[in-house]
Amino acid sequence: MASFLLLGVFFLTFFPDNRTEVDDGYWYAADIRDSEYTKLFNPRFMLFLPVVKLGYEAVTSLGLSIDAYNFMCIVSVGFSAMTLILLYDTLCSQLKFQGKNALLVTIFVAISYEYWRYSVEAEVYVMSMFFILLCLRLFLKYKYVRKFGHVFLLCVLASFTTLLYKPNFIPLFMVFPLLFLYYRKISHLAVYYSLSAFLIVGSFYVVHTQIPSNGPFLEYLFGGTNQPIGNPAASVLVIASNMMSVLWIFSFEEATSFIINGFPHKVIEEEVFLAQQMGSIKYFLLLVLAVAIVLFGWLVGNAIKERRSFSISRFRILLVLFLWVLLYGGFLMVMDPTSNEPWLMLQIPIIILFGALLIEPLKRSQHWIIYSFLFLIFLNNWLGGMYLLKDIQYDYYYQKSRWLISNATGKDYIISYGPVSFIRYMRYHTDAEVINLEEEQKTAINLLQNASELKGGKVYLSENIFHPPRAILYRSQFDVGQLFDIYEDRGYRSELVWGREEEQFTTYKLIMHN
Repeated sequence: MASFLLLGVFFLTFFPDNRTEVDDGYWYAADIRDSEYTKLFNPRFMLFLPVVKLGYEAVTSLGLSIDAYNFMCIVSVGFSAMTLILLYDTLCSQLKFQGKNALLVTIFVAISYEYWRYSVEAEVYVMSMFFILLCLRLFLKYKYVRKFGHVFLLCVLASFTTLLYKPNFIPLFMVFPLLFLYYRKISHLAVYYSLSAFLIVGSFYVVHTQIPSNGPFLEYLFGGTNQPIGNPAASVLVIASNMMSVLWIFSFEEATSFIINGFPHKVIEEEVFLAQQMGSIKYFLLLVLAVAIVLFGWLVGNAIKERRSFSISRFRILLVLFLWVLLYGGFLMVMDPTSNEPWLMLQIPIIILFGALLIEPLKRSQHWIIYSFLFLIFLNNWLGGMYLLKDIQYDYYYQKSRWLISNATGKDYIISYGPVSFIRYMRYHTDAEVINLEEEQKTAINLLQNASELKGGKVYLSENIFHPPRAILYRSQFDVGQLFDIYEDRGYRSELVWGREEEQFTTYKLIMHN
């Protein structure tokens, strides 16, 4: 309990006010706050939102008033603390790490940037990690408890974990069950697959029958995947940035130019604005990064030199972790190679392998190397990551929408040209109907064509309609000129209601008469 509280205090100490990096959190929070249960069963994470909504309603039913978004963040803090405790215990008891090395691996996971960041975020990933790790622990215990009851427990837990986040299927049903084959328990393997299939497919079918608007059953069962976009070669940079924050890099013009050219579909206006608070500390972080790379290279070289000290007794378990990384990583390289979030699910196995291959070969006199390396990781991820997220004044979405949050009503409409994370931010914080040009072009055109018929409601226009983000134009190819053709045809004009002309934080109101 003391460890749990200590970890909770650690994460809450760095609780951010700036949510620049949020992609889906406000979407999820709005759903658990406002939507009926039948609207929450997304095929990609079917049980995540219903389970969290149950918890949210249980808390609010006690008379406690808590923001839905903050509630979800606190849930992540709790699961993160439990995950780290479970990880340390598993490293010691099942993977036979020495206590000190197990602690170093656990600390590395805790301070690795994306894990640290998503431990205080309204997302599925940290909760999912806990249950994946719990499943792995049960699989490793199978060596000592080869009974049907243990297999049944595995089926239930693995099915729930897959329903919580569908990509968990890869380690749970393509990698971990190899241990059944290793112990030549074909009957248990057959039970595991057949019972789990019944539970997973059956759950999807029950939900599908209750929500007929989901379309064909097979389409719903296999739904929830993203449209592949991005260069698979960039996945190495994504994995590295999951370990060490690169937010501060956006304070260098050369870096932003490289990102714009290499990742044209990425919206980076938020990160560039956030990095404006860096100042000269960015040069110190350059030094930190350089020294960390040197130390990492030394650790790799030492591991090669001391390769004979590698413990072959854990080879089977480490092979399972390696296959987990290989198969899951291969899936992501095809489906979503340049997004940090899904790669977060490989943070734990990658760092465990780091510990087994690079930390354990160290002699006692060499441990200062890994201490120094982890200290540099912490410095980078604190000063160049979590610290930057403390000041809401550098929250791009907050600055862009704060007038609308204070003034827009449920009768009003807001038209914006994305990105979708900004749309979700406004939908969470305002009662107005927010229309995203990137995805709802026909809706926006129809609204403008019939704006004069609105009764009492106002139409607000975000600045990005007049200056569309480069990445959004690249992705959607929508001709904003169509909107201005309607302007001219209907005799509309725009009135500035917030900010100053030619600034990025401005809001306009549609005037439908002279």
